[in-house]
Amino acid sequence: MIWYQGAIVADDSLRISVSDRAFEHGLGLFETLRTWNGRPTLLPRHLERLTRSARELGIPLEESDLPGPEDVQALLAADGREGDAALRITLSGGASAEGGSTLWMRSSPLPPSPPLEGFRLGTIGPARQDPLTAFKSLNYWPYRLLFERARAEGCDEALLVDRAGKVLEGSRTNVFFVIDGRLTTPPADGRILPGVMRGLVVERARALGIDVDEEALGPLDRRLRPEEMFLTNALRGIVPVGVWGGARFPAPGSTTRRLQDDLARWLAVGGES
Repeated sequence: MIWYQGAIVADDSLRISVSDRAFEHGLGLFETLRTWNGRPTLLPRHLERLTRSARELGIPLEESDLPGPEDVQALLAADGREGDAALRITLSGGASAEGGSTLWMRSSPLPPSPPLEGFRLGTIGPARQDPLTAFKSLNYWPYRLLFERARAEGCDEALLVDRAGKVLEGSRTNVFFVIDGRLTTPPADGRILPGVMRGLVVERARALGIDVDEEALGPLDRRLRPEEMFLTNALRGIVPVGVWGGARFPAPGSTTRRLQDDLARWLAVGGES
């Protein structure tokens, strides 16, 4: 089942025109999120990013088209989901900037929990250098191919680096290093997708008194000697990294664990401080 135009309908009832720019040019957006303790706590943040991105890319979207928490609950009930679940909201590009876009939401089970020893990283690919890099766009295939290559090589995620070799992000994650007790993460300067979970972790870290440096570093930079490393993702939250090439990390280390515990509490109570 899917949620579409305020109702729960069968998957095959959705119709999109062949002239939609999603088909013509690969234009469209999506958001992935999940419920935490039964609540879509981060839904407002995801909808804000979707709305902002649609405006910047010229995709028509009305506020009245967006789902609310009650729509999430209706969809989960219709799908018979028990416990927490993943959600995906998709917005097609529309026939033009003036109209014709289509928005729908579906649910699915959560992905498996990360391995206890943390994620293994090794595969590296070139970062995208196009105007869609900073958007959660349907034009996603380069990331998917890199992720599949990483899995084929026995890794859990792939990292994207710029021409100078600086780490920018993962194929489906944002990247954090713990260096001398501080967090370092690449800046949201248009070269990475500004993940909703990334933004929340930066907020919570600063609320805990943990300093955050927004800077891209590479293996040749002497400052990149992390004690810990973790990734963030809308469905998994904070994911500790256990292995990156020849480097080994505690999974999780003390700073990562502190952030995990704080984030879990914050999300479970619906985002209340």
